[in-house]
Amino acid sequence: MRLRSAHVVIAVMAVVITLLAWALIYYSRDELGTQAEKHEDQIKAVSTAGIEDGRAVVHISAQSQKAAGIAVQVLQSAKREAAREAYGIVMNLQPLAELRGRYLAAMAESRASRATLAAAESESRRMEMLFRDDRNVSEQAMKAAQTHYQSELARQAAADQAAASVRDAIRGTWGEIVTAWAVNPDSQTMRSLLQQTAFLVQLVFPYDLPRAVVRGKISVAPAMARENSHPASFVADSPQIDPAFPGETYFYLVNGGGLRSGMRVAARIKMGGAPVSGVIVPAAALVWHAGKAWAYVKDDEQTFARYEVSTADELEGGWFNTAGFDDDDEVVVSGAQLLLSEELKYQIRNENED
Repeated sequence: MRLRSAHVVIAVMAVVITLLAWALIYYSRDELGTQAEKHEDQIKAVSTAGIEDGRAVVHISAQSQKAAGIAVQVLQSAKREAAREAYGIVMNLQPLAELRGRYLAAMAESRASRATLAAAESESRRMEMLFRDDRNVSEQAMKAAQTHYQSELARQAAADQAAASVRDAIRGTWGEIVTAWAVNPDSQTMRSLLQQTAFLVQLVFPYDLPRAVVRGKISVAPAMARENSHPASFVADSPQIDPAFPGETYFYLVNGGGLRSGMRVAARIKMGGAPVSGVIVPAAALVWHAGKAWAYVKDDEQTFARYEVSTADELEGGWFNTAGFDDDDEVVVSGAQLLLSEELKYQIRNENED
């Protein structure tokens, strides 16, 4: 009897536990649904970024700006001598060095052959004189000396032709002036190039540039490190083309380090004339997106718009820009990356909604 009562109590407790578990699940479902709705409401909240007048903008309150450490700086006006930009490459001189070696070897062979030829010519004349002077030597000996002379003469011509062919090959690829450096064993310029204390750079000029600027003031720097610029001196027209850029090609000599064979370079070409007005965009204002440089300009107390920055002309502390900015614009110099993140979040949300 006691055993049966225990069974009844256990059964009742199991039923109660089941009912409690069901009730907990039921009411928790409503609570979870409410939280999900609240979460969706938070996601659908109005973004701080958007597109206005075709330009990306970010809206952020004054309190949020202070919390995020956003700071602005008024752009500094500046003037620069009018200039254009060109691109080019540091020439690989290995083929030129090989041709130079072949030429110098051919010339050494030619000099040796010339000495042998002179001796053979002298011997041939001596034997001819002895033969004519009462046949003091046999006709066979005289003819042997003449044959040897003709053989050395042909050898000398072949050596000269070999050297001339190599010189023509150098001239066809590198032009007359560089050829003169290469074929001169005592050329200091060629020695500097081979020792990489100087570099031969080929620049590509746009077709609309005046020919007079070719010999003007030009500075060259690595395309990805334009602060390391060096003056470049004109050498000659280049017979080669640059498949990466259309235009007229010219050789320039750059003294100093920082360059490497095959490196892409950018050149600043001073055009002369009246200075050009612009502003200096601080380096601290730049953010990079989609392979371009940008800066955020403060439109009003809570609005910042993103503008593209030209990095073609670098100055100490920033970049000189002639368009896109006014000298009274305020650019973000601290917190620009945060503004870009807010803008990208807005773009991602729009893509997800689509």
